[in-house]
Amino acid sequence: MSTAAQSDRPTLSPGRVTAVTVTILFVAWMVDYVDRLVIATALPSIGKEFGLDHTQQGLLLTAFFVTYALFQFPGGLMADKIGARRTMFVAMIAWSVFTGLSGLVTSFGMLLIVRVLFGVTEGIFPGAAMKATTERTSPKTRMTANGIILGSNPFGAALAPLIAAPVIAAVGWRNSFYSMAVAGVVVAAALWFWLPRPLPEDVVRDRDAAAPTAGLSVSALLRRGVLWRFALLFGGFDLVAWGLTSWVPAYLQTARGVSTTASGLLASIPFLCGTVGTVCGGLLYDRVFHGRHRLLLVPVFVVSAVFLLLMTFAGSTGMFIFYQSITLLILYTTFMPTFGLPLRLLPREVVGSAAGLINMGGQIAGAVAPFVMGFLADRISFTAAFLFLEVGLLVAILATFWAPQRPDQLAKHFPELNIRQGA
Repeated sequence: MSTAAQSDRPTLSPGRVTAVTVTILFVAWMVDYVDRLVIATALPSIGKEFGLDHTQQGLLLTAFFVTYALFQFPGGLMADKIGARRTMFVAMIAWSVFTGLSGLVTSFGMLLIVRVLFGVTEGIFPGAAMKATTERTSPKTRMTANGIILGSNPFGAALAPLIAAPVIAAVGWRNSFYSMAVAGVVVAAALWFWLPRPLPEDVVRDRDAAAPTAGLSVSALLRRGVLWRFALLFGGFDLVAWGLTSWVPAYLQTARGVSTTASGLLASIPFLCGTVGTVCGGLLYDRVFHGRHRLLLVPVFVVSAVFLLLMTFAGSTGMFIFYQSITLLILYTTFMPTFGLPLRLLPREVVGSAAGLINMGGQIAGAVAPFVMGFLADRISFTAAFLFLEVGLLVAILATFWAPQRPDQLAKHFPELNIRQGA
């Protein structure tokens, strides 16, 4: 759409801008997640067709996450340079192409290459999406809005097996990729035409921060190191989230003897619980835990570790799913508080790069978890694979104490923010 065409859009109230943005980005993120997670349900079928063991299947998942992680920061930087809307549109069209190509491959090597390129195209989306949200929300509702939007992540993880399992059972795994490619193009068009313009600067600036004293550069974000602490924190969280997302469907089918369709239904239940946890976590941060997120994060990570242990040694499939559901319900309340302080305080000129940098930590963990878990499942057992996820929670707890939690603590690293005294 041309600049002139954009200027012809009707002016919306701030509340309306936020509501429309939340709706569009929720759907876009949901398609993003379903696209990348269809393969988790299809892995046993793909493995059977191409003769792959668990380690090779895990490599297919890791191949995506390596490039997905590496392109988080470039995607955020791209959004800061050319705009969030353009970056998201390019990403969605490109990843839809590679989703379709996933159904056309004829060998393990071809699928591995497609997954690598698919990771590149999806990797440029998250930073741009978080920048778009920051530009269209007020600080006091930002994590609530993000919590609703990013509730699409576990919701997409729940929806993916529900969509993929019946399609795979009925017409084969290739058709599940074709259907999602079409959905991606449709949602990309909706985002291009309907995403509202950003709100004025005075509406989106946090009350704790006066006008910046000087421009905050992207190089400063990298040099000063504090955002890497948030990246490590998110990496601990995502090691658990991506480990469970990647391997539970295959585990249910191969170790528990559950059918493809039933495994899709069972695997979706815990992530529906995670959706509730994400929304509640954003609301809790805005209402209660802004500036003191350790009071929420540390107890949640400890309790999650206990329920993850119970899940690993559950005697029945039903109890396995029950404990996993409790784990994700409480674990996902930490999703938004992890990003809360930087997204509320950093200026819009660099917030895409910052979000991409933090998110990169989570996706590096996403690259590690599938391969390591597949290796452990082959060499030892699935029990060892699930126990490996406890490492992520330990890392998250340590990083929670390392990362700043108050505005003035973040301002020590970024004096350009001009944080008001006493914040």
